[in-house]
Amino acid sequence: MYLAAPSTSGAVFGVLGSGGIALALTVLLVLGVMGKRKIKFGPTGALICAFLAGTAYVAAGKIWANPGKVTEQGLTGLGVGAGTGPFGDVGVGAVALILLIIMIAAPLTAFGGAIVGMIASFVWPAAGDGSIFAAPVQFAAAVLMMTGG
Repeated sequence: MYLAAPSTSGAVFGVLGSGGIALALTVLLVLGVMGKRKIKFGPTGALICAFLAGTAYVAAGKIWANPGKVTEQGLTGLGVGAGTGPFGDVGVGAVALILLIIMIAAPLTAFGGAIVGMIASFVWPAAGDGSIFAAPVQFAAAVLMMTGG
């Protein structure tokens, strides 16, 4: 699956495909968090790059779907959305809001920002199309479509 239809014109980098975008963003994220050369991410840069990478993972599917599946299994294991968890009835929207609070208020490192951004890229779409968390996901998908397809 492509984030945009394959063509020879119209995209900034030509045809990358959703898997190619996912791979490129993963390489950028790893190198940016390591920060050994010209690119060194702080918490915000790592968070944004991870969020974009996770959005590309969802579009790419195949092996890229595994981090999303792990996140989903973790939420299911905690009883999120089922009303049976150790914290009572906690919905996906509450988890999405907690991630936003962590982004805003927690003292994150670049690695921590990458983890929170990646988890948010899978949890926020699950909050529903009508939720406020759908807007960043749709924006990220649109940016990726313009960039790679």
